[in-house]
Amino acid sequence: MGQTIQSKEFRWMTKGLRTAFTIIMVMMIFVLTMLAIFMVGAMVVSEQQVNHLLAKGSVTAAVQLEGLEMKLADHVTRDIHYSKKDVMTFLFTATIYIAILLMIIVQVRNILSNLSKGIVFSLANSKKMERIAYCVIVLSLTVNAFRTYTGYLIMQQFQLESRFVETGLIKGISYHFTGIHWTLLLCGVVIWTFARIFRYGAFLQDEYDATA
Repeated sequence: MGQTIQSKEFRWMTKGLRTAFTIIMVMMIFVLTMLAIFMVGAMVVSEQQVNHLLAKGSVTAAVQLEGLEMKLADHVTRDIHYSKKDVMTFLFTATIYIAILLMIIVQVRNILSNLSKGIVFSLANSKKMERIAYCVIVLSLTVNAFRTYTGYLIMQQFQLESRFVETGLIKGISYHFTGIHWTLLLCGVVIWTFARIFRYGAFLQDEYDATA
């Protein structure tokens, strides 16, 4: 009786998590759709048109770095310069990152679907976990570059580099696009290890089924 209750609780838990990941998946698809729309808009609208609209309108902006938020002064936002090339590069890169995250979410959702059906140690689950591990490892090797490029883009759009140097408080600003996010890399290695364990478990399960 106790095992039956635990089995039901496990199935309900996996179904609930699957529903949650389905919602996240739909939200990410929506974000990808919006990014595609923005990319089309950025390709169609010229730099001159955007800069003209920015010059005529009133722009308020703030820069967020981790938990730090800096609200930019009006005379800084008035000097904003729209660069089509930089924005297109940012949107393209962001699309790739969201697509990788979407792939991770889809794989987790499929694993939860298999678990809710009682399929635990299987080759399919192992392959899905390996795909998640590879995606996480790719993110660990590139996330610092993406974050640095985001900061670079903000600095360029608002011409903040020269403004910071003019204050006399700093000598210069440099950007480092290389680096490894060690926490993500460790997570990727751990997930890959579990994937191999699941693959070995699937092998043992097949051996047991063959001899039973």
